[in-house]
Amino acid sequence: MTALSQQRGATLIVSMIMLIVITVLVAYSIRAGNTNLRIAGNMQRQAEASMAAQQAIEQVIEQIKTVDNITLIPAQNISVSNAGASYAVATNSLGAVGACILEVPVANDQLNPSNADDVPCFQSQDADKAISSSGTVTATPSACKQQYWEIRATAGDASGGSGVQHTQVQGITMRVNATVNCP
Repeated sequence: MTALSQQRGATLIVSMIMLIVITVLVAYSIRAGNTNLRIAGNMQRQAEASMAAQQAIEQVIEQIKTVDNITLIPAQNISVSNAGASYAVATNSLGAVGACILEVPVANDQLNPSNADDVPCFQSQDADKAISSSGTVTATPSACKQQYWEIRATAGDASGGSGVQHTQVQGITMRVNATVNCP
């Protein structure tokens, strides 16, 4: 009978150990699930901020289409609502140094007379000549230049609660009169 009474105590101890192991596994699973939920939420807010920055860049590009002098477009703070969240988006000033990253003269032989955008470039020639490394004139420049601009937009959560911040940069190219210079 002594062996039977010793077994009853062992069953209780084994049951308690199993209960503790199961409790620890459940607690770990809940914590891992909460962590994954936070990661997914952060990724969603980051994607929404990226879309808000892109929307602000598109608004700046629309403004570029309506002005004669791109350097007059100031830095802007644009409020963008996206998927129920509001984002404050700051864009760079296109008149600032560094916004225009490159300008290249357009040679007459690169123009197409049947293209309406190229026609003003035929009206007169630029006084600057394109010169090769050997010192010879390579082509006669037209009255136009090709400029490459960088638009930068930084989107942050307007409520400031999530701490999400996303910077997006987009380059554009545009043909301008040869007298227009990068700032």
